[in-house]
Amino acid sequence: MAHPQIDERIYKNAVLYFIKYCNNQYLHATKLNKLLYYLDFIYYRDNKKSVTGDVYIHQGYGPVPAHIDEVLAELKNEGVIDASIDSYRDGECINFVLTNINKLDESVFLNDQKDLLKNICDEFGNWPTEKIVAQTHLEAPWFYSKPYEVVDYAYARDIDFFKE
Repeated sequence: MAHPQIDERIYKNAVLYFIKYCNNQYLHATKLNKLLYYLDFIYYRDNKKSVTGDVYIHQGYGPVPAHIDEVLAELKNEGVIDASIDSYRDGECINFVLTNINKLDESVFLNDQKDLLKNICDEFGNWPTEKIVAQTHLEAPWFYSKPYEVVDYAYARDIDFFKE
């Protein structure tokens, strides 16, 4: 599978969008990964290209964007977000804070991308992490990929959310 080109401006703004509009007690690093997955895979299903340009890796908690750590590190280094590690059940989780709200530039998104971002926050915003992880495990992209391999965008057609 060809690796699409990452659009750093869109990628960073998608992360900032989710931190701004989906940031509640449930938004930890794992859930942020799933929101990005739905953004990219649903957009790919409908438009044959992803929004961020990233590829996703099959991990234990579902698909994970391959370059999310670099994007988060850059946003933190730029002083746009802050992250904290908090205790969560038997482990810990990473929570995010938008430290410079003016850095979110929604004008980078096409209208259909803005609609999808809003729909994703409306649908999944109040889902606990465990529920969204379980949902991704039921869907073809994760199901048909092998651990630690790239998740194939071709299976995005089987995702049922927000179908016309």
